[in-house]
Amino acid sequence: MNRTVAALDRTRGPPWRRLAAPALAALAALGALGALGAPAAARADELPTIDDGARFDVRSAYLEPAEHVYQLNATLDLALSKNAEQAIHEGVPVILELDLSLVRKRRYLPDVEVGSLAQRWQIHYHALSERYLVNNLNSGQQTSYSTLAAALGALSEVRGLPVIDEALIEKGQRYEASLRATAVVEGGLPNALRFIIFWIDWKRTTDWYTWTVRP
Repeated sequence: MNRTVAALDRTRGPPWRRLAAPALAALAALGALGALGAPAAARADELPTIDDGARFDVRSAYLEPAEHVYQLNATLDLALSKNAEQAIHEGVPVILELDLSLVRKRRYLPDVEVGSLAQRWQIHYHALSERYLVNNLNSGQQTSYSTLAAALGALSEVRGLPVIDEALIEKGQRYEASLRATAVVEGGLPNALRFIIFWIDWKRTTDWYTWTVRP
C-alpha cells in the first residue's frame, strides 16, 4: 500500500505543484478575459463620451445671507458633447452634481470645514412625452423642458441654494468656499459589451472654483 501511494505521489508531482495548478488556471482565464476585452477597449471612442472639448466650467460663484441662511449663487458652463447629448436622447441618464466646501481659515492651526453641500440632479429624456426631465435628487422635485438646451440652461444658473445656517458663521473670521461641478453619463453600454465590461461611467469634472467669504 505504501509503495502504491508513493507511486501516485510521484505521478502527481509535489504537493506545492498540485496546489499551484488551480491558481495558474485562474490566471490563464483572466488572460483570456483580457484578450476578449481588447476589442471593447479599442471601440471606446465609439461609446458615448462627455468630453470633446466643449466648455464645462464654473464661471462664477458667491455666498450671500438670506433669511438667516447662507445661499449659493453660481453660473456654470454645462456644454455637453454631441455623443453625450445623443446618449441622453436615447434614454441614458446624466447626473449633474455640485460639490461645495466651506472652510474657516486659521493662521496657526489647521483649517476647519464648517459646511459642505452635495447637490445632485438627473437629466433624462422621456420619449413618450418628448420632454427632457430634470429630477432634483436631493428634494425629489421634477421639472420638464422641451429641449436639452433649455434644461442645461436652467441648471447653469444656480440661485438661492441653501448651504449653511448664518448662525454658524462667525463675524470677523475669514472663510474660503470651493465649488466644482461633475457630470456623469451613467450606463449606456451596448448589450454585447455588458458581459465583458461590468460598468463604465463617462465623467467630466470642473476645476475647483475658490473664493474668500468674509461675513
